[in-house]
Amino acid sequence: MASFKLLVPLLLAVILFFSGCAQPQKADLTIYTYDSMASEYGLGPAVIEAFEEQCDCNVHMIAKGDAGQVLSTALLEKGKPKADILIGIDNSMLSQMYKADVLEKFTPKNISVVPENLRFDKQGYLTPYDYGYIAFVYDSSKVNVSMNSFDSLLDPSLQKKIAIQNPRTSSPGLALLLWTVAVYGDPGYKDFWKKLKPNILTVTDSWDQSAGMFAQGEVPIYLSYATSPPYYSQFEDKNYFLAAGFKEGHYIQVEGMGIVKGTKNRLLAEKFIEFSLEKKFQQEIPLHQFMYPVNKDVKLPASFRQYALFPQKQLELDPKLVDEKEEKWILEWEKIMLSG
Repeated sequence: MASFKLLVPLLLAVILFFSGCAQPQKADLTIYTYDSMASEYGLGPAVIEAFEEQCDCNVHMIAKGDAGQVLSTALLEKGKPKADILIGIDNSMLSQMYKADVLEKFTPKNISVVPENLRFDKQGYLTPYDYGYIAFVYDSSKVNVSMNSFDSLLDPSLQKKIAIQNPRTSSPGLALLLWTVAVYGDPGYKDFWKKLKPNILTVTDSWDQSAGMFAQGEVPIYLSYATSPPYYSQFEDKNYFLAAGFKEGHYIQVEGMGIVKGTKNRLLAEKFIEFSLEKKFQQEIPLHQFMYPVNKDVKLPASFRQYALFPQKQLELDPKLVDEKEEKWILEWEKIMLSG
């Protein structure tokens, strides 16, 4: 009995020693993004594993619909954030992002790899990771119109044949609205939308929904990107799905990511954003995001050089004007689309 009493302290000491040597639990990084990035074939799965090995952490990339829904979810969780990073907020959504006040400022150490003209958030909340140009993609085997201007979309043969996205819920949808303002001015954009309305079959909440309708042959034209044709060529061997090059020019979309205000994983979030500008991340963008990488040292694949549209004229509105007028423009657009 006495010997057992002597063994107890020794056993406790052994237990405490081994418990102290146990592997610490890995940190978790939670990212909110749009559906296509988090999908099986999206950019997320292509880069997450590499970062997890680099940081010895777990990354949880959660799809929240489109970029507009990513921001609105973060706003609902304001003060008690569940995410550490938001991915997908673009230059068209800057005013919404500022008003939501859900991000913290951060400038990556390797920001120099990004050309100055792509650093769209001058206040420093968002870091750009890719960019592209809004364009209408069409099935050239079904569309018999010369798709070279906005006027092309008004052709009577295209009645109920176009799918676009809602500017309230979709970043490309908002970019389209701003694109028409950039081309026609205010109030001229309203007259264009009134003429375009008969040719619009549907307005979807997200880009994925419109792309799905196009893939199923439900519409021969949908709002997408100048870099969408390389996807159809690369993975579906369809070289007749083209991006319409408009003589008026094309609206640029630069996508960014930012750190959620109140995150408990600030340092890990910073490391991920810096990782997003490295070549191992950036080189995956063309054939997973089907956008252009912001790292100027990344070489584009052959399908991009052959089938992507490189607009000769780039359009963009002054962010201050967008901040002032965006809600008014959306309300006017809704009135037109809901009118008989």
